[in-house]
Amino acid sequence: MAAHSKFLGKNWVDVSSVTRAELEYFLKLSASMKDAIRNERVDDYKLARDRDLFAALLFYEPSTRTRFSFEIAALRLGLRPVGFSGTEATSVKKGESLLDTVDMFDAYDMDAVILRHPLDGAAKAVTEHLVRDSGKPLCCFNGGDGQNEHPTQGLLDVFTIQECCGRLHDLEIGIAVDPKYGRTTHSFPVLLGLFPNNRFHVFSHPDLRMPKAVIQHLGDRGVQVIEYFEDPNALKAKLPDLDFLYMTRLQRERFEDDAEYYAARDMFLFTPEMMKRTKATFGVGHPLPDNKEFPTIHPSLKGHPKFWPKRQAGNGVPTRLTEMALSLGLAGFDFDGDLHRPRAAVGDCFRDRDPGGQKERSGPVDIRPVVNGTVIDHVEGNPYVIQKISKLLRLCERGDVFRMGVVEPIKRPDQRKGVMMVKDRLLEEQDLRLIATIAPGATVNDIQDGRVVRKRDLFLPEVVEGLPGTNCTNHRCITRREYHEHVPVKAMRVGPEGKNIVKCYYCNNLMQSDELF
Repeated sequence: MAAHSKFLGKNWVDVSSVTRAELEYFLKLSASMKDAIRNERVDDYKLARDRDLFAALLFYEPSTRTRFSFEIAALRLGLRPVGFSGTEATSVKKGESLLDTVDMFDAYDMDAVILRHPLDGAAKAVTEHLVRDSGKPLCCFNGGDGQNEHPTQGLLDVFTIQECCGRLHDLEIGIAVDPKYGRTTHSFPVLLGLFPNNRFHVFSHPDLRMPKAVIQHLGDRGVQVIEYFEDPNALKAKLPDLDFLYMTRLQRERFEDDAEYYAARDMFLFTPEMMKRTKATFGVGHPLPDNKEFPTIHPSLKGHPKFWPKRQAGNGVPTRLTEMALSLGLAGFDFDGDLHRPRAAVGDCFRDRDPGGQKERSGPVDIRPVVNGTVIDHVEGNPYVIQKISKLLRLCERGDVFRMGVVEPIKRPDQRKGVMMVKDRLLEEQDLRLIATIAPGATVNDIQDGRVVRKRDLFLPEVVEGLPGTNCTNHRCITRREYHEHVPVKAMRVGPEGKNIVKCYYCNNLMQSDELF
């Protein structure tokens, strides 16, 4: 039976892996599950009652709503939940890595892993690691990874917005308080970006602006994001136009600077007076918890019909039940839409160019040529880049004879370029990938008997992985060496050739390709 569900084995770890067809089907099924739970139609939602299925809840951080809604959803579905909430009584305190911990639950034949972890990209690292030989899927559900994403919250947020507004298109959505550290605000906008004519208004302290990776992702989908971070009265002015306002708390534990926290705290409080200025169909939501000492929504509004946080949290049970039912092959048999299929990345990093049999010469650049070896030319005119290439190629360590410098071409003296000549050494493929990542646009010439026998123009590959010395610039990324999680760096090219921008595969951090080294 399970083999007939297209969703079998699907991981819900990032919102980019959800198609519009998947989302629409998910929302419809979640509504059915919510109705079945409310009306106690047990046979309609206890889909695993005849199966021996277990769910491992691995919560490295505190949680109320995500943990208990997943646990209740698992029990209602017919699974048996096990796991931990906090690492105090686990071998994590003895230095065990995330992947080793997950391996143990894999060895115990778990069927689902629900993960919350403080490091960005942790859930995706788990899905990359878990490949079962038996063919039986072990599905992963991201309950929040650091400051990166919270896709299972994003799904229930979209479900809630649809309930409130009656549609998922042509919406004016406000996001207020903390779009920087609030990982929930990095997920639901991307899902809403699958529908037409939605616009986001983001209100924040200047130090808490939405990450550029999220804004770029939305922009790539044609979604407009308008930021308001200088005018503290912008939210009040824009409020009458909003269909839904998504508030967040200021996450004190995410702040390293007390001054930043207190400045941001004083900017936002949604009051009864503000509620009076909203549309009749307006709703205000919040992923919770809210800080009881410094709330972002005035406590007197909790009984207001436009106050949605309680209903929003309640939607966590039917939506998470639906996620598990689909991934475990218990539902989704009538789905006829397209599933997300990751595009195969092309690993090429160079194009061959006709060398024309030309002689290698020093000419006006005053660097003596090599008779046999390699010439790396057209490197960005920055001495540091050339020095970095020499280090990555281990020229001194290997004892290679080489010369390098930054030169001024006669025809374009304003466009300096780096040149490196390595005697009696031809570069291997990994060497080319290193140079293509740090200096895309460079040219590599193979020299034999004083002539260029092969010329290659380098470009940034679509995927960068397996290269020594790389590091994500996000200091909260699971791949960072200081965390000893042993997750190799992997980055994907963003946009067309020539932009030289990459995104960390795990934490979605954007950076220039040369920043990887």
